[in-house]
Amino acid sequence: MGSQGKFIEYIPGRKKPMIVAHRGASGNAPENTIASFALAFRLGAEAVEFDIHQSADRRLIVMHDEALDRTTNGQGLVIEKSYGELKELDAGSWSSPEFSGERVPLLEEALDFITHRGFALVEIKHGSDIYPDIERNIADLLSSRPKWKRRSVFIAFDPGILLNLKELDDELNTGLLTADPPEEYIDVAQEFRIQSFFPKWEKLKPDSVSTLHRNGYSVHPWVLDTEDDARKVLSMKPDSVSSNHPEMLFSLLSGK
Repeated sequence: MGSQGKFIEYIPGRKKPMIVAHRGASGNAPENTIASFALAFRLGAEAVEFDIHQSADRRLIVMHDEALDRTTNGQGLVIEKSYGELKELDAGSWSSPEFSGERVPLLEEALDFITHRGFALVEIKHGSDIYPDIERNIADLLSSRPKWKRRSVFIAFDPGILLNLKELDDELNTGLLTADPPEEYIDVAQEFRIQSFFPKWEKLKPDSVSTLHRNGYSVHPWVLDTEDDARKVLSMKPDSVSSNHPEMLFSLLSGK
């Protein structure tokens, strides 16, 4: 991993894109859990993407959905529950009995686990309009952990969230999620001090990656789950590629 350089940097001549596990190895383990993150690295991932919300007592909670019902044995919204309530939930049995008892992680638990092994991509689902002071809570959490800062990138569809983070701590790395052709957002990235792009891969045009590279941005398309799609995107030479099945990307990139 060390030869790859910093995750968000565009490095001309990078030999291979990094492999990102989307919500961990979520094709084979319960998404957004430590078990899923651990499996991702065993399957060849170099970075793990996950999502965060905020609890009633303002703890930063790793989960994709606002509601608990799909991926835990709980009900209701994350924002309605205290961390004390959330930590008692089973976040694994829905996926497979072998993951029974898997817990809902905190952001700090996820960062501690992932940054010892690779890079963390943290999607902020909502800003302070929904979760009071969430950007401040993130910045405070990372303020005394330089390794977490170096090895994490905070991503969002809302560029205002990312600007809030940069204004609180300019050392935090940011990336803009886009569901449209990413080159249409270069002016937004400049205005909001965003360092990298995370586009939906289906919206990439033939020259999207090269256009962003010429403007100094690294490009990290999501989410590729078939070999045909992966080959198509790999031919564009992005800086990373993500999948729910990191083993598929590892096999392609290693020639196995």
